Amino acid sequence: MKHEENPSRLGLGITIALVAYIFFVIASSIVWSFKKQFPTIQIIFFLSLISLLSISPVALRKGIKHLKTNHFPIHLLRDIAGMLSYFLYFVAIRYLNLTDATTLNYTAPFFVPIIWWIWMREKINLHVWWSIIIGFMGVAVILNPTKQILQEGFIFGLIAGMLSAVSLTAIRVLNLKKEPMSRTLFYFFLFGTLLSAPFATIYWVSPTPLQWAKIAGVGFSTVIAQMLLTVAYRYGTASFLSPLAYATVIYAGISSWLVFGVAPGVRSLIGTILIITGGTLTYILKKKPEKIRETFEIPNPKERPPL
Repeated sequence: MKHEENPSRLGLGITIALVAYIFFVIASSIVWSFKKQFPTIQIIFFLSLISLLSISPVALRKGIKHLKTNHFPIHLLRDIAGMLSYFLYFVAIRYLNLTDATTLNYTAPFFVPIIWWIWMREKINLHVWWSIIIGFMGVAVILNPTKQILQEGFIFGLIAGMLSAVSLTAIRVLNLKKEPMSRTLFYFFLFGTLLSAPFATIYWVSPTPLQWAKIAGVGFSTVIAQMLLTVAYRYGTASFLSPLAYATVIYAGISSWLVFGVAPGVRSLIGTILIITGGTLTYILKKKPEKIRETFEIPNPKERPPL
């Protein structure tokens, strides 16, 4: 089995990734502030369009021929699953508090091994199963099956996590096939723009000046987050940086509390802790450190990563 090389500047990669997730939460917080006053599909359209215009100069810098791909079906699967995940996550935000919606969306890592097993027939290791079990215990705590299992906001959030897992698995396959990230992002936002445009037109609501500013904020925050995350992975591998995605849940809780005055409940806190624990457990067991502190040690730098 081929192992990832030690990252050369992991500290920088971690810092950039943590900043990137702040921008993801800024976008989510803005969407939450809309409540039910503005069509979700219209937000998806503007987010996709702004992102497409931003990524196009990078994707087209080597000419339009560079966009040609032999893996269009995988791109299409990633695009459909990714956009539906975005849409359902934004819908869930309107029904739930920001922390619960974000936590449910970040159940994706627990579905990825299962989808990867179905797709690639690769055996799931025992420590991954422990991670999945602990993660879904956290989901069960948040859902509160005795009372709220059928509440639509929770269902939307959980399905968003499942679809996000499909999207992440497709991205992993595209990476194995050496597809450039700029091409992957270009197709993703192009598809999102084309798919959402007709529905945005049907349900169009003319934005106020403040809403225009918020919509632009969602789009540019998402673009900045995507670009920063791409840069972060130049300085650190997925094994080291993936668990940092759970910082988004923490950021969402802080934003919900300080900005909107909505403090997470006890169930939300317990469920979030279990999901974050499950998500990071795979990483810790994968490294199998002799001492706990070794889990957090940064490897010695070897060489400067390519730009």
